[in-house]
Amino acid sequence: MQFRMYLQDVARICADDYNFISQGAMQYSEDFFKDCLEYIKTLPQSYQIHEMTSLTGGTFNPGLMLTFEKQLLIMGNVDITDHKIVPADAQLASDYQSVSSVSPPAKKAKDMHATISSDINAEKLSSRYEPHVCLTRDALVRLLDNHGPDFKENWELPVLVKLNQAKGSSQKKTVYIDSPLLKTEATTRDRSHIYHEESLKLSIKKNGSKDVFHLMTERPVDEKQLSEESSHRNLVSFENTGLDFEVDLTDLETFGEVAPSKTSKLQKKQNDKNAVVKSKKCEGSQTLKKSNRSSELLDKSGMNTSSTDIDDPTTEQTVLPLSNSRIQDCAQESNEHLASTEDSGAGDEDDDDDDKLVIDDNVSPSATPTTQHTQNTAPSLITTGSDATPDLPSPQKGKRRTRQPKPPKVTGDQLGEILRMQTAMFSHSASDTPKCSTMCPETNPSSQNPAPTVHSHPTSLVKPCVTSYLERTQNQEGEASAGPLQSPPLVNIVSTEHKRILSQELQAGAEDEHDYDAPEGGNLLYKLYSLQDLLLMVRSSVSLTHTRNVGSNQNQYVPVKVLPKLEYQMSYGVECLTNSEACQLWTETLLHSSTVSYIAHINAHTSKVALLRKLPDDWRQNISCEFKPSKSLNILHHLLKKIIGLDEGQYLIVHKAGEPFVTLLKAATGKASRGVYNLQQMHGSVPQPPASNHVPWIPVDSAVVLPFHQEHGRVPCTFPPKAFLKEAKERPSQFNNHSPGQPNAGKTSKNKRKRAAKRNKYIKKLLHKSV
Repeated sequence: MQFRMYLQDVARICADDYNFISQGAMQYSEDFFKDCLEYIKTLPQSYQIHEMTSLTGGTFNPGLMLTFEKQLLIMGNVDITDHKIVPADAQLASDYQSVSSVSPPAKKAKDMHATISSDINAEKLSSRYEPHVCLTRDALVRLLDNHGPDFKENWELPVLVKLNQAKGSSQKKTVYIDSPLLKTEATTRDRSHIYHEESLKLSIKKNGSKDVFHLMTERPVDEKQLSEESSHRNLVSFENTGLDFEVDLTDLETFGEVAPSKTSKLQKKQNDKNAVVKSKKCEGSQTLKKSNRSSELLDKSGMNTSSTDIDDPTTEQTVLPLSNSRIQDCAQESNEHLASTEDSGAGDEDDDDDDKLVIDDNVSPSATPTTQHTQNTAPSLITTGSDATPDLPSPQKGKRRTRQPKPPKVTGDQLGEILRMQTAMFSHSASDTPKCSTMCPETNPSSQNPAPTVHSHPTSLVKPCVTSYLERTQNQEGEASAGPLQSPPLVNIVSTEHKRILSQELQAGAEDEHDYDAPEGGNLLYKLYSLQDLLLMVRSSVSLTHTRNVGSNQNQYVPVKVLPKLEYQMSYGVECLTNSEACQLWTETLLHSSTVSYIAHINAHTSKVALLRKLPDDWRQNISCEFKPSKSLNILHHLLKKIIGLDEGQYLIVHKAGEPFVTLLKAATGKASRGVYNLQQMHGSVPQPPASNHVPWIPVDSAVVLPFHQEHGRVPCTFPPKAFLKEAKERPSQFNNHSPGQPNAGKTSKNKRKRAAKRNKYIKKLLHKSV
């Protein structure tokens, strides 16, 4: 950490190093920018604000995934490369003529802005498969490459919403998202990166070309699942929990908390009872539709128990909520132990108050409210009666309150008990629901006029948000019984088994290449993906390929992604991956799961490839940046949901640096008066450098060892060892030759201590200066 602070100070002193760019790179980037501006002139000039939406809106789904559905169309050729990709210490071209003669700036700009909204192939495929959104690979990266909390990138995306004219089409409209527009600001690093992207292609070893049809772009399903399992760390998994991050779950951390005084505990218990009773009262009036007389008797019986508990000044309970399903099991088991409970009611008057268990079972209105006992369950206080009103008469007023046998003492590990209770609450709320729904009607077999069967939800003394979360989890899993007032089923946002959106007919169909327009050069891939309930068609391309063993398939051609990365601190090491670079590499493997990723570390001052690094399959675990795929996918899903709700027309999605929201602009028809966004005026000239003098320093990666480190025995991100440290260790041995029996032994020992003190003081001074 100290060494990185030292490098940051060096970067501030040598800020001009980040402004270095060769003359060839400067000219190439300037011509490329001018060609991009020509494309912007083809878009509408004026836009008006249509809507604004947050980047992080909606409910966060930690299990959201972009799932491959089908490969629709693949055409063109791809270059075959060697596994070494580029020669060792390759010197890249640094002049304008060498690069522009092979890859002119105009061609690069044309390929970058090849619109999917005017792509005939995409329109044909869209009319048959009816995706919600069609977008380019660059547009997908741009929507995913948004990282909070700063959101420091400026970007603009053109959007076209078309109505489907095909007969029998169930999809009314389709959204087309083209590649992002040219930025209004560009740093020196951005300009140099544009040039070195093309310069690196000239140095890549190529061994002919191959039809892209023969590429294995997706790994087998079994290997993909195995890779995902091995890439995860041994942490607590939150899959299949249906977590809603807008729900306050703070009470889950306070199970078993005992109030400091009797008064506050009794008051809290009464308030919780009142809240639970009111909710049960409302539910009963809507579902069971009891008569007024039955409701009155139920209120009195519930009131009697509540008032009896409050009148007893010795009552103190530890409130530990159970899951809904566990409570239902307790209700059934209570009838089996009714006799033993009443026999032991008068005993153990001096028991510990915290060990008492009181359950008021009121499943049926005809059941007599009796305190019941369950074994092997944590203490819980559950009330299902109405509001406790001591002034009203009660038919059970004089009945003796039964006592419970003393349950086993809780072990000293209270934290462990709390965690086990928390785990049981989550697991049993899902697994025991069918059991409870079938057992609840049997809890009162002696009832002569049973009430209509409903799915009861006994409520624990927990905050309402936790109770609603548990009920919502049951609804998501589809296990709740169908009642008269059952809420509409919620979409299970986390699902272990993917549900196909495409029909079996479309899954089995195949496209004929002759019905579509082949690309002039390179290749095109059209694939379908699903993002929860959205169907996406993405157009992409593959630049390189080489062989790789994929599962049981030997020497299969797979896509290869080489990311050029400019390095400005090669004297100390290579820089860490940024969020944007990690997002690009991850998106490539998201689109084509069998992709092999490389990083070409290029010296920004000499245009020399210092290191070509192949990334392992689990490379995301070892990066130091804060890139979170789940956050990016949730932002993508939220934005696409907003976009597919737009009416027909041309739009522009605009994001300004530092803002956590985007603005949806609609092309103005006719003369607009106020709030006009003039696109041509915003892009009137080539991008200029940012106005701020911020040094774009990036920390050095301590996990990457360069040949320089190996040659000199250096550890990355550490200060070099000093020669005087070695001498300081050797000098004391020179003075240890005097034996204690010599005449000058005492004097010599004193002189040695003085010299050692001076030497240590000198060493500390030098160390302070070096740091």
